Amino acid sequence: MKIEIEQVTLKEFNEALTSKTIRVAYGANQALLRRCEEEPVKLTFETERKAVSKLTALYVVRRKMDAQVRLVRRGVEMFIGPGEYVRTERKERKK
Repeated sequence: MKIEIEQVTLKEFNEALTSKTIRVAYGANQALLRRCEEEPVKLTFETERKAVSKLTALYVVRRKMDAQVRLVRRGVEMFIGPGEYVRTERKERKK
C-alpha cells in the first residue's frame, strides 16, 4: 500500500477545518448500533476487506457508547443484534 503525500497551504488546511461538513460515518454507526439493540440486522459487503473495516469501526463506536449489541462477521456478511456487551478495561503494557 502506497501513501501519497501532498502539501497544502495553510489557507487550504484552515478551510478544511472550518468547513461545515459532518462526519457521517460515526453518527451513522451510532444510529445503526442503537437500532440493533432492539432488532437484528445482516449487512452484506462487496469484499471481505470492507467487512473487516466496518467491523473495526463498529467495535470502536460500540466501546465508546457501551451499546448492548453482539457483532459477528462471516466472510462478507456481518450480523448485528441484541446481546450483552461488557466493556473490558485495558491494562498497561509492560515495559
